[in-house]
Amino acid sequence: MNRRPRLALVAAMFGLGALAAVPVVTQAAWTDDAWFSATAAAGDWSEGGGGGGGGGGIDPGDNTEIIDITWTVSSPLSSCAIVEVTTTSDTPVEWSITVDPDERPWNHDDPSQIQVNNGGQIVEPRTSPLVIVGNTDTSGVFSEYSNNTPIQSGQVAKVEVCGYNNEVPPPEPDNGQWYTWSLSAPVTSAGQVCSTLTVEGLIDEAEDPFFYGWGITVDIQPVIDAYLASGATVYYVSSNPSSSSGYEFTFTQQAPPNENLIYIQSGTAMALQGNDVQTLEVCVHGVLP
Repeated sequence: MNRRPRLALVAAMFGLGALAAVPVVTQAAWTDDAWFSATAAAGDWSEGGGGGGGGGGIDPGDNTEIIDITWTVSSPLSSCAIVEVTTTSDTPVEWSITVDPDERPWNHDDPSQIQVNNGGQIVEPRTSPLVIVGNTDTSGVFSEYSNNTPIQSGQVAKVEVCGYNNEVPPPEPDNGQWYTWSLSAPVTSAGQVCSTLTVEGLIDEAEDPFFYGWGITVDIQPVIDAYLASGATVYYVSSNPSSSSGYEFTFTQQAPPNENLIYIQSGTAMALQGNDVQTLEVCVHGVLP
C-alpha cells in the first residue's frame, strides 16, 4: 500500500493584526481545568463498512461474493480499491457491488466523485449507494477486467474503484480509541510562552489503511499561569504553525467566559493514518514588565 509523503510543517506565527477579533484576556478570565486527554487504548476498526472486512462501504450485490479488496491510500483525499469478486453459481450470472459514499475513505463524498477506472461501470453515477456492474465485450473469452460478466463459480472478476477528490476526513471522537494527545510543559521566550500539542494515532494501519481526523479541546490555563507568574500582561493566543486557512488544522478560541479553551481540529495535512504523530505549538503572547 502506498503511503503519502509526510507534509512538512511550515512554522509561522499569527500576527497581532490578524488576530484583532480574538478577545483580550486577563488573569481573571482563565480558569483551572484538566489539560491531558483520556488514557490511550487500542482502537477497533468498526467504521469501515462492508466488503468482508475490506471496508470502504463496499458490499456485494446479488449472486456476488467479494473475495478480496486491495487498497491504495495515497493521501487523505485520494484512495483506490481493487475489488475481486466471484460467485457460487454453477451457471453464468451478472455480478454487482455497491459503494456507500458516506463511509471512509470517501467521507460523505458526492457520489459523482467516485469513479471506476477499470473492470466495471457505474449504473447511476449520482445515486447513493453507487451500483457497479461488470464489463462485457465481443471477444467471448472471459477476462478479469475487460470481459468479466457474466461470471460463474471458479471465475474471478476485478474492478478498480477510486476517489481522487474525497472529502477531508472528519474528526473521530476524542475517546482514547482513535488517538491520544498531550500538552507539554510551557516554555517561555521573548514575548510569548508556548506548549507543544502532540497527537498520536492508535489505529493499526494493516487493518485500517484510511486517514482519519481528530478534534481536541485544549485548556491553556497552564500556559497562561506560566506567563502571569512572570508578571506578564496577556494579549492574544496563536498557533505555530498557523492554521493555513484550515488546510492543516483549524484553531478556534472559545467565547467568553471560556477564553482558556481552544478547539483544534485537523484538516487535510494533519489527518492521521495508522499511528501517525502530529505536533503543533499553542502560544500565548504578551508583554513582560
